[in-house]
Amino acid sequence: MFKTILLVLVSLFGFALLAFVLIGRERSWEWIAGSPDRGQHDFSAGARSPSANDALACSPGLCENPDFELAPVDDAPPAAIERLAQRLLAGDSLARRVDDRTDPARARFVTHSPLMRFPDVIHLEARALPDGRTGLMAYAAAQLGSSDMGKNRARLEALFAQR
Repeated sequence: MFKTILLVLVSLFGFALLAFVLIGRERSWEWIAGSPDRGQHDFSAGARSPSANDALACSPGLCENPDFELAPVDDAPPAAIERLAQRLLAGDSLARRVDDRTDPARARFVTHSPLMRFPDVIHLEARALPDGRTGLMAYAAAQLGSSDMGKNRARLEALFAQR
């Protein structure tokens, strides 16, 4: 009986491994957990992941309880988002832009961890401030798991450290 159970478990593991190889890691995770792109994050709602697998960064006054603050910029919102989008894509070969680009003050990306290709989503938004500058908001969250070991915060910190 034990040998039969062990054989079934080994066979299931082998089948899963074969599927990951044949289908691809990104597509396999999408098949298991659904699309990582779930639409634009609503920064005004203040919603965060219930798990410790996300990071939030905002210019002062634009969101509640950010993990760190972002200094406003002098660029107009569309230019600020385009600059950040180009920087993100240049620095992350696994990232791809997934929004439809109808709102030039917003951008959304899906990226994956290097080895296992766990999916993460990154949301960027820029808003004009009363002083004529542009405030920035960024949210990054893992689709799977209960902890990202600080990866999304590090990703956002690296993105904004390059300014």
